[in-house]
Amino acid sequence: MREVLFSDFVKLCKRLRQASSVLEKRNLIASFLTRIDRRDWKPLIMLLSGKAIPESLEGGLGLGFSLVNRALSMSVRPLIPLSKPTVREVYEELIRISKIKGSHAQDKKVEALASLLSRLNDEEKKWLIKIIFGELRIGVVDGHILASLADVLNTPLELIRRAYLLRGDLSELIDLINSSEDLKNVKPIIFKPVKPMLATPADSIVEAYSMIGGGEAAVEVKYDGARVQIHIKDGRVKIFSRRLTDVTSSLPDIVSIVRNSIKADEAILEGEVIAIDESEKPLPFQDLMKRFRRVKELHKIIKEIPARLYLFDIIYLDGKLLIDEQYVKRYEVLSSIVPCGLLAERIVTSNINEAENFFRKAIEKGHEGVMVKRLDAPYILGSRGKYWIKVKTAEYVDLVIVGAEWGHGRRSGWLSDYYLAAYNPETGNFEIVGKTFKGLTDEEFQYMTKALLEDMIRDEGFRIWVKPRIVVEVAFNEIQRSPKYKSGLALRLARIIRIREDKDPYEATTIQELYQMYKKQFEYKGSLES
Repeated sequence: MREVLFSDFVKLCKRLRQASSVLEKRNLIASFLTRIDRRDWKPLIMLLSGKAIPESLEGGLGLGFSLVNRALSMSVRPLIPLSKPTVREVYEELIRISKIKGSHAQDKKVEALASLLSRLNDEEKKWLIKIIFGELRIGVVDGHILASLADVLNTPLELIRRAYLLRGDLSELIDLINSSEDLKNVKPIIFKPVKPMLATPADSIVEAYSMIGGGEAAVEVKYDGARVQIHIKDGRVKIFSRRLTDVTSSLPDIVSIVRNSIKADEAILEGEVIAIDESEKPLPFQDLMKRFRRVKELHKIIKEIPARLYLFDIIYLDGKLLIDEQYVKRYEVLSSIVPCGLLAERIVTSNINEAENFFRKAIEKGHEGVMVKRLDAPYILGSRGKYWIKVKTAEYVDLVIVGAEWGHGRRSGWLSDYYLAAYNPETGNFEIVGKTFKGLTDEEFQYMTKALLEDMIRDEGFRIWVKPRIVVEVAFNEIQRSPKYKSGLALRLARIIRIREDKDPYEATTIQELYQMYKKQFEYKGSLES
């Protein structure tokens, strides 16, 4: 089999972009994989997923908008044509660029990228830049790739997906497939985070109980903090955010509590960290985020903003994977190694009035709401479902900022008018559903301006477009039909409640969920739509 050229990859991307159905995309990828050498699977799949480098490489490529422009201006086609690069060569060169550190690192990265671009024609350059900025836009998501791999390997999709979620990214999955390890026996690697189970929202306790099928359930306080995944091995402790970022250095006090309190040699635990005031009342989420942003004088901020840990689930303990065990069994294991004071407050009841009373008390104590959990629930990595239901006092959505405009008047000099998008898991795209400048403080406008400029992929003068990275929690008055946005929906009177630095953009509210919320508005009002 001949090596796969980058030009072959471009042709495949164009066909995938034109494919109209999920099945067609899945078949195109599977057919391509059957015709190429196994050694080319990893680079092809990583680039196809729009990931320039594996997620395990910290710091990313380190190539922003201005550096890529510099590399483009320096890339000149030689008089004597060079050999066309293969997909493997492009992928390996991107990894090499990401590892360039030290003095003059930016200049060296630009030179390396310019050299690579010089081997590509104009069309190929455009596709490589799309990959660098995470803007491939061919309607392929990881789920399509997993399904294609299942087809090619004649392996159950659920087994492929499980291995993928336990190892954290596609790069690790391909390494597993190319090794002799049985996918049925895959276990997580301590200190490599796994994608957490997610909850589905409900408007009330009654609705939550209905969604899980009624009967007895655990009703647990939903703390207004940062969800964390804690890994323990031989006395070492690492803490990861829900975005799977290592935040251990921001929480030395929590590390100390875990090290001195948890009875386990190896474990992966799930919990919530909240900030508290002098009277032990929970502080707003934004105050807690100051802990995660602070690099210098951490000891000072720890005194100013003390943190508390509440654990609510366990994924792995001393060699045993627990995700297939029922929630009630996992909780027994958790409570056997965790002191009572570190467990999330909860009750187990089938009585709706008792559950509503518990919810009301949680709100009165300053918490966000409650989680209603089925007692027989497995731990489903990276998925929402009807096993965990969250009930809060008001309806909010998590949206992703994909663009911003420069402000006027008092906001002059700041990117302060934001384009808000919902995630579409069927296409892998983020679809705009509104725009707002409301809700942030001057300090947050400054922070957002700096962050968005670093994420910029296109500059239109008064407006920029950015990588879909920053998640914000948004309140609104109503969801309306909109001919203006491709999504067909628009939020009325949208306002940002807070920046969700703990959330991954792919955990944002989906466009399908917004459509369901839109329809739900008409339960008690009329509609002209059929």
